[in-house]
Amino acid sequence: MTGAALDLLCRLVRSALDAEEGRATGGTVPLGEVPVRDLLDAVRRHRVPELLLARADVLGLPAEVVRVLGAMVEGARGQRQVHVLETVRAWRLLDAAGLDPLVFKGVALAVLTTGDPAARGAGDVDLLVRPEAAAAAHRLLTGAGWALHEQGRVEPDMWAWRHVQRWGHTLTYLGAGADVDLHWRLDAMPGAQPATADLLARRTTVAVGGVRLPTLAPADAFRHLAGHREGWTWLRTLVDLRRLARDPAVLAEPLSSPALTSLAAARATVGLPATVPAAVLAALDRVPDAALARARAAHEHPVAIFGGARAGREVRNGLATVRGARDVQQLAMTLVLPAHAALPVRSATAWGGVPRAVALRVRRIRRLVGR
Repeated sequence: MTGAALDLLCRLVRSALDAEEGRATGGTVPLGEVPVRDLLDAVRRHRVPELLLARADVLGLPAEVVRVLGAMVEGARGQRQVHVLETVRAWRLLDAAGLDPLVFKGVALAVLTTGDPAARGAGDVDLLVRPEAAAAAHRLLTGAGWALHEQGRVEPDMWAWRHVQRWGHTLTYLGAGADVDLHWRLDAMPGAQPATADLLARRTTVAVGGVRLPTLAPADAFRHLAGHREGWTWLRTLVDLRRLARDPAVLAEPLSSPALTSLAAARATVGLPATVPAAVLAALDRVPDAALARARAAHEHPVAIFGGARAGREVRNGLATVRGARDVQQLAMTLVLPAHAALPVRSATAWGGVPRAVALRVRRIRRLVGR
């Protein structure tokens, strides 16, 4: 994706959100010298066809662009419908067992921010349960047809399960309709996000598929997205941040350094609501230019599914959220034996599991260094 295409997409998204907020948009956004194909590639890459299509008239988009955006949205209609059904099915499965699950991101976030379940593209189903309920949730999901990847099918009686539970925060279950990300914390770093019990206590509800589903309170949803580095990958997440920031209560509490960086990235790309307090804007002015440059680079590059620098990136991000000794332990374990390194290991005890996991990790690092 070219820098010119990204700049144009940012202008379009910013104007579309201005229109959504009832602000003057400045009229048609000209495509200039950017080829239509480059613009559409950027739209796909950053997952914002729904937003642009909804404001196509205000933006003055050419008929050929509107036609392709319509095809993108229509082509994903079936997937969105399945996503809604699978979201409700997964939540009901765990709720009926008394696990008190919470749904976040995905369709729940779309409803929370816009009232429209179709305003945001489909993805995984994200569920949050208390840590002590994770094993029961695992058994329910696998019994209902969802499955961990064949190379990481851990069970609660394995050492790998216990390692992932202590040092990780999520497991992904593959499904025929939609995958489920089961979370017992929002972040592996304990100090990065509130405790799960607190998040559940503050939850709100949204209507999805005719069912009232519990989801994160707006302030918690904002802090999760802002602390999460997804905003450095897709403009769609920065759109979510801007929409959430329209609620003054969301910005009432001090923001962490990672949250400020993400909000500064949003301001530089998709803009911010006019209601953001002056004190917050002043804090954004102090975000280093180097951090915004990294966000810009992430927006221009193709999305990488796997990355060899994953542990190093997690440590760098984690340093900004250290709150105590447990966070320091988490950082050390991320370097030595991160949660995902345990998944291929089949062992009931740490005596057998740790040496095998370390050996696999060393072998992988050697392969990466030798490339």
